[in-house]
Amino acid sequence: MKDRVVTVFFDVNETLSNLAPVADAFEEVGAGRGVAATWFNTVLRDGFALTTTGRRARFLEIATTNARDILRGMQLTTSLDESVNAVLSAFSRVNLHDDVAEGLQSLHEAGHRLFTLSNGPTTTAERLFDTAGISGLMSGILSVEGHAPWKPAQAAYENALARSKTDETAYLVAVHPWDIHGATEAGLSTVWVNRAGATYPEHFHPPTATVRTIRELTAYLSDQQG
Repeated sequence: MKDRVVTVFFDVNETLSNLAPVADAFEEVGAGRGVAATWFNTVLRDGFALTTTGRRARFLEIATTNARDILRGMQLTTSLDESVNAVLSAFSRVNLHDDVAEGLQSLHEAGHRLFTLSNGPTTTAERLFDTAGISGLMSGILSVEGHAPWKPAQAAYENALARSKTDETAYLVAVHPWDIHGATEAGLSTVWVNRAGATYPEHFHPPTATVRTIRELTAYLSDQQG
């Protein structure tokens, strides 16, 4: 007999996807790998700012503008336009973390409903799953675009619950503490994926559970229902 089914929402960028190719692209154009994290954080910052002020935030538009801003003035190996294109094109080479496919397969076999919930476009997750050959494991690919404000706004999670017709226990799985905080505010249980052994910020709501890999989720959910 299977354990009780729950719905699990997964953040995509960095939680499921390994953004190393993006860092590689920044290095190849002469900016250095470390600039990738700075750039990604500015994309989140500006998306949050637009959401907070009631404006529409679109991931690709912000990512493009901020890549141009952060690369301008650097000693690049190619032109500014070519460098920006190289960084954005690197997203097409991003793949899932090594623990993801096996972890999602195990969750699927246990009968759980699996959805993505991203601030970015659905095409990103769709390509990741198609490339890995695991699209059939997902119950749905959800993005806030066109539906709700960016996470961590409470409405983003509430909208996902409504769109997925979730009336059972729901979890949000993410590497980002701000995402864990927002999901908690919306009443979801949460799992923080801490691959790097980081310290969780005390100013955010703590996660319901912490795992090192997606592989650990099935056992955790089974223990909760035992």
